[in-house]
Amino acid sequence: MTEEGKNNYSRQEVAKKGLQALLEMAKVWGKSQDTIHHAIKSYKDVIRIDPESSEADEARAALWKIAEQWNKRGQKYAAALLYKELTASS
Repeated sequence: MTEEGKNNYSRQEVAKKGLQALLEMAKVWGKSQDTIHHAIKSYKDVIRIDPESSEADEARAALWKIAEQWNKRGQKYAAALLYKELTASS
């Protein structure tokens, strides 16, 4: 492999690890209503950075779950906005 090929691979690996770390942080933030807004932002960032990745699929599923929870708790407007964002980006 050429030196350039090694550098490209390293960047890809770093990008993948970065997405995974961001996803893990979002999961932690998603456990508390005090930090749920950080989780939502991080999940959206994962999707924006690499919308075709498995991490983005996981982020979409997590956002869908948040919207469902809000809907069940009567936070209909917030849930509707999140559902709308998710369906628009699909």
